[in-house]
Amino acid sequence: MGKKKDTIKVKRKCCHSKSACKTCPIVVLREALRESKAAEAEKARKKRKKKEKKAALETTEQ
Repeated sequence: MGKKKDTIKVKRKCCHSKSACKTCPIVVLREALRESKAAEAEKARKKRKKKEKKAALETTEQ
């Protein structure tokens, strides 16, 4: 399986307004990408914390 690419491809043109509008496809995709990265980071943080807790329990039992 290949590594996920963080590139954004847009089929519809952007309106190029000075303040980025929330309806432009590039803005919407960028927001979705940012949210998914944040979710992945949170998941990894929880997994690492759980692993550390499990390792600490194993060392105290011995």
